[in-house]
Parts: sequence; C-alpha cells; structure tokens
Amino acid sequence: MRTGGLTKIYAKDLVVGAQVKSHFFVIDKRLVNYNKNGVPACGMVLSLGDRTGRVSAVAWNEALTSDNSYRKDDIVLVSGRVQDYRGDKQIYIEEITRANLAEVDAADFSAPPPRPLAAMWRELEEIMASIKTPCLRDLLVLHFSLPEVRHAFQQAPAGRDVHHAFVGGLLMHTLEVIAYVERMVQVQGARLNRDLLIVGAILHDAAKTQEYEPRAFGFEVTDRGKLIGHVVLGAELISSLTERMPAFPTTLRDELQHLVLSHHGKREWGSPEEPKTANAVALHLADYTSSRLAQVEKIIAETVSLGERWSAWDKRLECSILTDVWEGGGGEA
Repeated sequence: MRTGGLTKIYAKDLVVGAQVKSHFFVIDKRLVNYNKNGVPACGMVLSLGDRTGRVSAVAWNEALTSDNSYRKDDIVLVSGRVQDYRGDKQIYIEEITRANLAEVDAADFSAPPPRPLAAMWRELEEIMASIKTPCLRDLLVLHFSLPEVRHAFQQAPAGRDVHHAFVGGLLMHTLEVIAYVERMVQVQGARLNRDLLIVGAILHDAAKTQEYEPRAFGFEVTDRGKLIGHVVLGAELISSLTERMPAFPTTLRDELQHLVLSHHGKREWGSPEEPKTANAVALHLADYTSSRLAQVEKIIAETVSLGERWSAWDKRLECSILTDVWEGGGGEA
C-alpha cells in the first residue's frame, strides 16, 4: 500500500541486507544496558509490527535511545537496515520518528473485516430506516447525525482480542446481534419489542468508540474505558441523547438503558445489572451468541494454522475446541 508518497514495506517481506523505510506499529519499547569486552553501552530494543507480523529492531545511537517523542502503541516511520540476529530478521534503526497519521493507512495495521465496511453500513442504515417507532428511530438519527460518530462506529473493534478484534468489528458484531434478535422476535416474540431490541442492539456496544483509542491500531483501552467501561458509558450515552429529546418517554428510556446495563448477563461478566425484562434477556442471549461463536471461530482458525486438530485449553471457554467439521456424505441415517 502506498501512503503519503511512501510504499509500505510489510514485516513479512523484509529481506536481510536491504534498506527499509516504512511505517510500523510499536508493540514494545525498552532500554537495555549492554556490556561487551568491558565497554558499557545503552541501547533501545523495540518490537515492531503490522498486519503481516512483527519484527525486532535495535538502536544504539544516543539521540535515538533518548527520544521520547513516541511511545508504545504509536505508529512510527522507521529507516534502517535489515540484519540477521541469531537467525531472525532485525532492523538496525538509523532514524525513527512518530508518524503523521494522515499518511498512514489503517488497513496496514489491522486485518480487513470479513465484509466490506461500506456494505455493512448500508445494511445497518436499511435496518434503522425500518424502525416504526418514531422516537426510537429519531434517537438513532440524532446519535448518528455527526460524520465523526458514523466514522468511529464503522472503524471501532468490538473487542481487543476475544471477538471481532478488527477494524469494523463493532459494526459486524452489531449486525449479528440484530440478526439474532430479529429471529427471536419471529420465533418467540410474543413479549418482545422488535424496535426496542434493534435500537438496544445498535447501542449496546456503541460506547466502545470511547473505550478504545482510535489512533492506536492495537486497540489500546482509553482512560475512560478503564475507569468507566463501555457498558456504563453506553447508558450515559442514552441519557445524553434522550435529554435532547424532551418528548422521549421516561419508561422507554429506562428500559433502553437497562438493555445496555444488563447485556453482559451476569455481574461477574461485567454487567452492572442482570437482565430483568424479556427484551433484556433476548439482547443478552443474542450478544452472547455472536461473541461466543466469533471467539470459537478465532480459536479454530488459529489452531488450524498450526496444523492441529484440537486447540489449546481456553480459559474463557474452559475447554479445548475440536477443529474438524463434519460435512456429511455417505453412510446411513
């Protein structure tokens, strides 16, 4: 990918002996003291990466090792030479500066979503337009009225590691949750409110745009994300929106906030409240299904890439996962 007039050189394509000038993500950064033949020296060791992998890098120039203009989780522009270090490729840094993000392509540092962002966003817009309850439809129109809010919702992940941890992950997860609640309404919907559930599905994780640092392609958690969390931030978002809509029914606001506050299902899973309405139970189950199946798919993909049939023990699932899928054919019923 060419960005800012510079051709991106990916970590996987680095060749020993070649000069390199490219953007990389700072996974780790630390100073080291080195002593050889009685001569002390201070150096800097970094772990750099992009969507294709990671590579180590070193700097021994005093000006470089004392440079505090960038930190872990920043994107940097690195110039240097690729060398062999104990059988692995390593960049010997000659120059390193914090990148101008306007010249950086986010796709270079995150795997692309399984579906195009534009197509997913059009699908979500069609779903929002189908909401028949005026105040609920107007609530979403108000929330997404600013271009930066729409952009953030499309770019955000749904998680850092466990599920949908990629650009567009929040959007994809939201559409999956909507699909599940739509089906619940069709099958067991006597006490479910379709419009309320769809709005709850759209807003249940909407505050993840505040929880994750948008400039950090490693999806680092923000201070507000650590101190408050997306669940409470989501309830605050609904409060803020409805305050600007004086005619919005108080009871409807309360149930919508309850959907957000209880969507994790259990207090030990980070839910301030447990589901206490039929709609809240449905939203929790839909959210749980989307996130759990995505987690299993991620484990299977990683296990298959290692050539294994069974995954390692997963502490969240509390089991190992078999990767083989029965595809039918042959035999008798």
